[in-house]
Amino acid sequence: MLWHIVAGFLYSEMFIVLLMILPIFSSQTWSKLFKFSFIKQISEKSSFYFRLFLVMLVCVLAEALRNVWVLKQAYASIKEHPHEMRPETESLYLMRMFRAQRNFYITGFSLFVWFVLHRLISLLSEHAKMRASEEASIKQAQSATAAAERLLDQSKVNDSDTEDVYPDTVEALKDELLKLTKKFESEEIAHKKTKQDLETLRKQTLQTNTEYDRVTQECQKLQYRLQMLESSSTSKKAD
Repeated sequence: MLWHIVAGFLYSEMFIVLLMILPIFSSQTWSKLFKFSFIKQISEKSSFYFRLFLVMLVCVLAEALRNVWVLKQAYASIKEHPHEMRPETESLYLMRMFRAQRNFYITGFSLFVWFVLHRLISLLSEHAKMRASEEASIKQAQSATAAAERLLDQSKVNDSDTEDVYPDTVEALKDELLKLTKKFESEEIAHKKTKQDLETLRKQTLQTNTEYDRVTQECQKLQYRLQMLESSSTSKKAD
């Protein structure tokens, strides 16, 4: 019964690998299939299931190898005593040896296909992710290029339409801009002149203040001398 289960597992593996290898379904289809809720729950624990089946297959392979070794030892011991061996006994041992070797090969090949299947699923998932990322990048680049082209075309159309449909308005705006530019230049010159005048006036004010201080000091000196003279004349009259 155990070997029937192993053989069925091997046939299932071969069928799945054959489906993945044949160009029937694309990687995007497999990616969508892997996103189903049931398969997604299994894929979340894929490493656990992979190790579990790996250990089981290794154990079965060890059991098959043990059966082959036991039957070989038994057949060798019978061959050492040919007088005890019967034709039907030899046929029975050879049949059991064939079955043990068959089970060993089936289990070994099933283990090998299990590694191949695991690697194939990983590669398909990675390829689907890369294709999705590539398509998203291409779409984004195309949309950006289309938007830039639309903006350039719209800018060119607007410029040409403005010049063709409103030539008088454009000329009037240009004249107005020229007048405003000249007015700005004249205002700037006037501003510079006013600034220079203010600077000159400030210097003159400083000079006036300095002169005022000097005159004030001279006036104070004269008042002081006048007071001294008045006090001296008053003292002389008193004498």
